[in-house]
Amino acid sequence: MATLKRTMDQVMDKEPGEDMSAGENCPMPTQDITLNLKNRAKAITSAAYGPENPKLPNEAFWRKKADQWDVSMDDAKQSLCGNCAAFNVSDNIKQCIAQGIGMEADPWGTIKLADLGYCEIFDFKCAASRTCDAWVVGGPNTGEETEDMEDEGEEE
Repeated sequence: MATLKRTMDQVMDKEPGEDMSAGENCPMPTQDITLNLKNRAKAITSAAYGPENPKLPNEAFWRKKADQWDVSMDDAKQSLCGNCAAFNVSDNIKQCIAQGIGMEADPWGTIKLADLGYCEIFDFKCAASRTCDAWVVGGPNTGEETEDMEDEGEEE
């Protein structure tokens, strides 16, 4: 998650709470498809991000994950990006993803259909139905815990 903070710090031009309509407060990979694809390729090669098409059985992919994690294939199939602690599905990040997709397409339809979020480890738009070797228990990151911690800090 430090990666997300670093990425956000690199592109922050506005004060917190200001309009994000131009995408200035968004991680660069949500706005730049080439950078997003480069980062996704890194996740594929360095952390076995996949499977390519989660709607297929992908038995070899899941068997390899199960062997690596020393769990059953059924258990391996439960460790998805959608429940990874590094999978950011906050409203802010979804707005960034929508802005990056643009209005030429149906950004919100695409986000919903692919169940997109943002991988804070590898810095790219990520589908909830996939996984990788860097999967971390405890997700997804909805942004609510961050808001709760900020609220607690304001009370002190």
